[in-house]
Amino acid sequence: MLKSKRFWIGLILTIVTLVLAFQGIQFDKLLASLAQFNWWWLPVLIGVFMISYVGRAFRWQALFFPYHPRWSRTFDALNIGYLLSNVTPARIGDFARAYLLGTLEKIPVARALSTVVVERTLDGLTVVLFLVLMLPFTPNVPQDYVRAGLTLGVIGLALLIALAVISYQQARGVAFLKRLAAPFPFLQREGLWRFIEHLIAGFAVIRTPRPLLKAIAWSIEIWFFASVLAWLVMLAMGLQLPLIAGFWVQVATALVVTVAASPGQLGVFHLAAVFILTTIFGADKNLALAYAFVIHGISYLMLMLLGIISTARQGIDLAKIQDISTQNAAVDRTAE
Repeated sequence: MLKSKRFWIGLILTIVTLVLAFQGIQFDKLLASLAQFNWWWLPVLIGVFMISYVGRAFRWQALFFPYHPRWSRTFDALNIGYLLSNVTPARIGDFARAYLLGTLEKIPVARALSTVVVERTLDGLTVVLFLVLMLPFTPNVPQDYVRAGLTLGVIGLALLIALAVISYQQARGVAFLKRLAAPFPFLQREGLWRFIEHLIAGFAVIRTPRPLLKAIAWSIEIWFFASVLAWLVMLAMGLQLPLIAGFWVQVATALVVTVAASPGQLGVFHLAAVFILTTIFGADKNLALAYAFVIHGISYLMLMLLGIISTARQGIDLAKIQDISTQNAAVDRTAE
């Protein structure tokens, strides 16, 4: 890991964003704000977290149509993927869980990887939908940030449409790619093209109404309860803000970490949360940063715990899975 450029880029990003988040912070007030957390809220917070998080497993399972991986293995692979994403940069966990579930359920790894692409696109579109719905009810929103969010939404919608078109015209698309690759002998391996065909075939779920609607419904459920969780943590911290503040924290942090993914979202998440709470809702910066550490800590520790449990249950060699994902060996193995 120490030899990986991704690791060092992620580490630098974490350090820079944490330094920015701590600008103007008074440590005695920060510690006092952290002490305000009401521990009686913790069971409720964990329950709401699980309601949101379990929806991710149901959504991912729906995106495999016409395959139907077992829910327990889907959930375990998801947990292991998030465990890796929490300790490595550049969303390596997404590659890992696709490789792992594809291997466990005997589904082509490229097919599994395509579901992750669709899943992330749905996340982006759902977040932008929430952003649009919130705008009429929120004053003092910097227009530059609104434009940035809407731009990402347009890009996500365009990507979803492009994936649907590519899957509809699969034969033509593959034939076109083969013509482009013709001058390069190392691209002529049969296994590589099988991988590409499975990857494109996986996007067909976008053109299948029932599983797509299920995935969209689960996306709304996931982000709705994640936003409720963000608001409930505010109440547990003594931060008396309206429900919409929780939605703003989730939307802003989701958009920011999409562009800049540090290991476990450390630093990036905190800076975005502090900016929203102080700029839009006028919260004290010390309390805002304390809040960011608490909500991030709850989510981080829950994901780590679930990942460790699933790793033990599946008997997975986590180091091996990480190594395979880092080197993109899923592609290489399919292409051999």
